Amino acid sequence: MTYLGIVELKDRSGRTLKIEIRPVRRPEEFRQLVDVQASAWRMGKDRTEATPSHVLKAAADNSGIVVAAFDLDSGKAVGFAWGFLARDEEGLYHYSHQSAVIEELKYSGLGFRIKQAQRELALEQGLTRARWTFDPLQGLNTRFNLGKLGVVSWEYVVNYYGEINDEINRGLRTDRLKVWWFLDSERVRRKARGEMRSPSLEEAVEAGAEEVIEFDSGIPNGFRRVESELVLIEVPYSVSEARERGTVGKWREHTAEAMLYYMSKGYVDFEAVYDREGKRVFHLLWKRPLKDILDGKVPW
Repeated sequence: MTYLGIVELKDRSGRTLKIEIRPVRRPEEFRQLVDVQASAWRMGKDRTEATPSHVLKAAADNSGIVVAAFDLDSGKAVGFAWGFLARDEEGLYHYSHQSAVIEELKYSGLGFRIKQAQRELALEQGLTRARWTFDPLQGLNTRFNLGKLGVVSWEYVVNYYGEINDEINRGLRTDRLKVWWFLDSERVRRKARGEMRSPSLEEAVEAGAEEVIEFDSGIPNGFRRVESELVLIEVPYSVSEARERGTVGKWREHTAEAMLYYMSKGYVDFEAVYDREGKRVFHLLWKRPLKDILDGKVPW
């Protein structure tokens, strides 16, 4: 299945849109991607944190990937992902720096389609790995990256970007997970085909997973050190609500402590667990060789 091409999606009002997903070509299209960023991260008039169009154009012309979704009726860009060629001791990989969808099309499935199109283009370049960062405190991003795309992580970085002045990040320490997307692994292929679902909380617990974040009156106040091969690290169902309640700093502090501890012990963050009824979101970490995880093995 290819994700490049024309698809039909519904926006929040229920209106059906015809969307074309393809590499970005013209200068005016690159300029539109600044508007997409402003919508996705609620930047308002201050766009100093947005990636400029000339940087996107330069990346696209020099072995980078800039793929976007365009509304065929209006011609406007409604989402995109971009990154550039990078290298480590194992060779070349694609570093995916940003992906975004306009506010009206969030939760429509467009973000997943754009990322899969990016994956196809990276594979065409002969690459088998992609990398990026995401905020592990964001429950929706956790479910998307770990649960939908199948990324894995064993590296938590405190205050990775320093201060970011947009409505999503303002006033919050910018901790990030560095994640790997193994593009041609069995795990990622099965996620792309919708054949590998995330476990329920009940399934994870039955498999031996233990919750490790401790609470006092509903507020995180520490974490437990356990010997189980599977651990559940809870994050807020809504960071915005945690911010309003004044608890987001506690969530950041204690989830960071737990992530750093268990990753130092060889655990891999590899799945998202979503308890719909209880409105709870967890990272599921497994002390298991990476090869087994990428081969699609699961403990439930």
